[in-house]
This record gives sequence, C-alpha cells and structure tokens, in this order.
Amino acid sequence: MIDHVDYTKGYFYVRGKSYASLSTKRSGKTVTLTSTTKVYSPEKWGKVNYNPKVKFQVKSGSKWKTIKTVTAKKGKAAYKVKTKGKKIYRVTFSQVSWATGATSKSVKR
Repeated sequence: MIDHVDYTKGYFYVRGKSYASLSTKRSGKTVTLTSTTKVYSPEKWGKVNYNPKVKFQVKSGSKWKTIKTVTAKKGKAAYKVKTKGKKIYRVTFSQVSWATGATSKSVKR
C-alpha cells in the first residue's frame, strides 16, 4: 500500500472555538449586561481573551432584537439598559476567518 499526499490543494485554516458568556446585575431600573468573550488558542494551549463586536440582544416575542453592538476590550464588553420589567437577554457575535461565532446562554433579569 502506498500513501499518497496531494500537495495541489493549497492551504486550509482551522477556526479557533469561541466562547461567550453573559452576566447581569440590576440596580433599580438599570440592568448592567456584561459579556465575557474568549477564543481557544492552540499556541497558548487554552482560552484567551477575544475582542469581537458583541451584539447585546433582548427577546422580543419569539425573536431576538439587537439593542447595542459593542467592541469588546480585553475580552469584556458592557452595556447598561433601563427597563421596568424582567426581560431575557443574550450576547452573540459572528464568526471570522480564524474564529467561530458564539452565543451566550440567555439570562432573565
């Protein structure tokens, strides 16, 4: 049996897996949403901070509505929203050439 390697196909890239989480804090009518974003780095053998454009979303009926887009710094992004009742929030960001997209679990606050 002969192993054959095809060198004509060029290159391919493996996307690093990304992670998104959301924490919330309420103070009166203001809810502070804080996202943490990380991406797996093979060189560092683990997850490192990642700075994508994070979309803060609120559930409106059965759909998700983007309320603010913030670029993360050092893997963190925050947004304050004034609201009376409890609402359901999440954060999400899109994939890029070298990293997957991710969506956090939804949080009711």
